[in-house]
Amino acid sequence: MITRNIKSLCVLGLLSLLCVACDNYADYDDNYIAADKQPNTGVPVITAVYDVTDLNSPITEGRQGQTVCIEGRNLNNLKSVSFNTIAADTENTYTMSTRAIVTIPQGFSKEHVNTITYTTDMGTATFAFVVTLPEIVVDGLLNEFQEPGTEATISGEHFAYYDVSVLLNGQSVTLSAADDTGLRFVVPEGTPDNSTVSVNWLTAAGEAMVVKLPLRPTEGLLYADLSAVERKMTDKNVTVETDAQGLTSLHFSGMITEWSWVELSFEKTMDLSDAAVADRYFVFEVQTRTGYPLLGKGYEFAWNWDWNNSYRWNPGEGAGLDTQSEWQTVRCPLEQMVSGEMSISGGSLVLNVGFQPDRDYEADFRLANFRIE
Repeated sequence: MITRNIKSLCVLGLLSLLCVACDNYADYDDNYIAADKQPNTGVPVITAVYDVTDLNSPITEGRQGQTVCIEGRNLNNLKSVSFNTIAADTENTYTMSTRAIVTIPQGFSKEHVNTITYTTDMGTATFAFVVTLPEIVVDGLLNEFQEPGTEATISGEHFAYYDVSVLLNGQSVTLSAADDTGLRFVVPEGTPDNSTVSVNWLTAAGEAMVVKLPLRPTEGLLYADLSAVERKMTDKNVTVETDAQGLTSLHFSGMITEWSWVELSFEKTMDLSDAAVADRYFVFEVQTRTGYPLLGKGYEFAWNWDWNNSYRWNPGEGAGLDTQSEWQTVRCPLEQMVSGEMSISGGSLVLNVGFQPDRDYEADFRLANFRIE
């Protein structure tokens, strides 16, 4: 209540400044009617909207919680005012004949009707005005190698503000669950490898947006069959395993003593072109056995023995990362592993995987599906 009263006093103070000329005139005119009491002579009209801190520069969009000044005519005797169909608090809205001070409500509508609707005792006025909302951030599929028949999760932020649709190879899929940070759907049986998931929505301003995500991108694997790739290992704690789908992984298991250096190297002749570094990622999947989380640091990746440009992966502080025996996709900025562009034509590419625990560590985790996206 104290905060509300202070806010009311501040806004009333602003109105006093806006009306100071009228108040001074009241001393000399017995017929003076205060600006906030003047009757409307017709339907309301909105001519401009301003932020209350700048009454010289009109605005066409605002944000939730922002206090604005609506300018026009016949703005007294307010019945309701809404932004994008969401009603503002009229108890804390202050009007005069030509101006109204109102706070854009915190609520939102997925309809994105970019309009102020202002109703008085004499009618209703509408005015084009966009309430900006947090933009959707799509991080990607939690596991890009999710198997058909199981539930996939698209992780990100601010999904709740928009009507989002998900397509799989151009066909709509039904979301099994959705919240502000995740969209979930069951991957249909028979979904082929190298499929595409599309996340689609309209921004608050009406712009169509789409983000395309790979699902089971086997064609992009750098070392599709780790058991067949020339490799070197420096520790008995690592083996190559093959799953039921024929995909191979590195299995780190057993006690790895403090500061032991575990290194694996994979070499293959390949063609790799158009690999602009700035907008690409080194990607792989990780799985930890439940109760055997990764350490928070100690993991390192490099190309062609260039440890000076290696990427040091820190999967978490404290207890580290525990995937609960599920596979999760990891994305590392490629520019942190490469100096300049990355292009290979019929040449050799060596991937170096290093691990050095800072304490004795009982390991039970797997890495798989190394690729560039």
